[in-house]
Amino acid sequence: MIATDYTGSERRSSARDWKNMRISLFTNFFLIIIVLGLGLLIFLSSQALGTLDHITKAERQKYRSLQLANELFQSSEDLTKTARSYVATGDPIYERFFFEILDIRNGKRPRPPNYSINYWKNVRRPPVQSALVDPVSLMELMRREGFSERELELLQQAQEVSDNLVNLEKQAFAAMKGLYDNGHGNFTVPRAPDRDFAIKLLFDEHYTDEKARIMVPISRFMLELDHRTQTRLSNLQSEFQQQMLLILALLCTALLLVAVATFYVRRNILRPLEYLRRQASSIAQGSYSTRCDISSHNEIAELGAGFNTMAEAIEHEITKLKQVEGSLRERLKEIRCFYAIRRGMEAGSLEEVCRTIFVQLTAAMQFPDITIIRIELDGKQFVSHQDDRDHTHGLRKQIVVYGRAYGWIAVFYREDQPFLLPEEQNLIDVIGNDLGKWLEHKQAEERILVEQELRVRDAAMREFAAHLERMREEDRKYIARELHDELGQLLAALQLEISLLKGGEGNGKGRVEAIRRNLSELVDKADQSMRDVAEHLRPASLELGIISALKKLTDEFRKHSGVTCVLQLKEAPIDLDEDQTVTIFRIVQESLTNIARHAEASRVDINLLQRAGNLIVEVRDNGKGFDFTSAVTKKSFGLLGMRERAAALGGSIDINSRPQQGTVVCVRMPLKRNKEI
Repeated sequence: MIATDYTGSERRSSARDWKNMRISLFTNFFLIIIVLGLGLLIFLSSQALGTLDHITKAERQKYRSLQLANELFQSSEDLTKTARSYVATGDPIYERFFFEILDIRNGKRPRPPNYSINYWKNVRRPPVQSALVDPVSLMELMRREGFSERELELLQQAQEVSDNLVNLEKQAFAAMKGLYDNGHGNFTVPRAPDRDFAIKLLFDEHYTDEKARIMVPISRFMLELDHRTQTRLSNLQSEFQQQMLLILALLCTALLLVAVATFYVRRNILRPLEYLRRQASSIAQGSYSTRCDISSHNEIAELGAGFNTMAEAIEHEITKLKQVEGSLRERLKEIRCFYAIRRGMEAGSLEEVCRTIFVQLTAAMQFPDITIIRIELDGKQFVSHQDDRDHTHGLRKQIVVYGRAYGWIAVFYREDQPFLLPEEQNLIDVIGNDLGKWLEHKQAEERILVEQELRVRDAAMREFAAHLERMREEDRKYIARELHDELGQLLAALQLEISLLKGGEGNGKGRVEAIRRNLSELVDKADQSMRDVAEHLRPASLELGIISALKKLTDEFRKHSGVTCVLQLKEAPIDLDEDQTVTIFRIVQESLTNIARHAEASRVDINLLQRAGNLIVEVRDNGKGFDFTSAVTKKSFGLLGMRERAAALGGSIDINSRPQQGTVVCVRMPLKRNKEI
């Protein structure tokens, strides 16, 4: 029982040690294992590749050895075939093939390119010798391939049997040529060629038995070769399998280490980091009291401790920032209030400025929902909300304009509460001072504008008076010209007719009648001339009222200009005094004159109507229009005279015109009954 507890305690201690292992130590340890494992894996892989290369070389050597053994057997077959072909046909080409095959096998002639066991099956002529290849015998090639002594001995036996067959084949060749054995193995005894004897030598049972004897050592060679190469291949393959098993064991160990490292990283690194991330996100979302509790004692735990220190510092700073933010928010409300009120003072009227103060100052107060503001300026009061109760608590600031008390501004709550704050009193003081300065600036601007308007109006009146004087002088010239030219000529003609009448008293009655008619015509012309002068100075139609005068004016305008002119009148009668009648007539007359001179219009509409105690006269054309601002700056006395005429009787005139869009002249004049004059 005690041993069991001790073992469990050791396991828990080992787990704690594993959990508390520092990340840097684990990383270095794991890195060393990875480097050693990779080195061992590379070494085993190179050994396995070397073994595989040895297996490949052994397979190739076995293949080449089999080729050489087959070449020995095939060369014997090719020698038999060429020898039999020669004795059967007598063609010397087969004899030549025979000796070339024999010389290549014995190393007396170089091997042709691509020399194989099937080479002589497709050859129809002797092969071309290559000077670049050294002749090598078949046995030498077998020694170079590393054949064992037993294998070389068996191949030597096969070649000796093949050489015995060669001797029989040479004896058959000599019999074909008439040469026979001299008893010492040399074919020098001449006789008659015996082809049948040659054929018997190569086709009898003895030759066939010798051919069969060649295969006995070759078959044994094949068994020896197969045993030797197979044993080596088996050894190499076994070695390769052992190396691959070691590589697989190493890979499995590496996978196990990766699994252990993954478990360690997930448990001691990733999970604590994820926990830290969640805690950091909680702080980022505003939960500044969040802290980390990591039980391990590695770098992550140190990071958690640093995180807790940082969180405490952030919480402390956030608390301070909230306090500063509250103070700044109040100051910002005051600044916005100042800015908005001063912006409203730039171009607003007194009522608009007071409304701006009500809105902005109410929003800047501590309790805006129950705030009431009162402003009194020069006896005139402005109130944000109606409240007739008296309040004991409030903020008040006197408004001073040019050193004189001009009014006051007061702020209080509907509910009497002590709310007086120094910042709010300072705010109201600043607003009261700004309002006083704005009133001073406004009064100064009004004085400047009045002075400028008076100066401009005075200059315009002087210019207009000079213009009227010039017009009077023009009228005098017109009257003098009419009197001198028209009436002078008529009077001279009358004087001539009278002298003719005096000098022709003795003439007949017809002559007197003719002179009388001439005198009557001259008197009529003189009367018409006087009427034209009087009409020019003051149209007689004005005595009949404004409607008759305008009808006659539009008729004459259509007659002289050719422009369509439509006069639209209301059915109700229009009763004007003499000054109003003359003023409206002259304004319409000036408008028609400007249209005829400048507008290039094809239609003019004149409307007269009464509305709300005012007479409205509108003259509208479809001409090319003009730039009204430019016309004013050019000091157009026609437009100036129209304005002055309307203003003299308490009326107004509005002129709207744009280039290529026509012109509208609208006169608004208050009606005044004749009996009130």
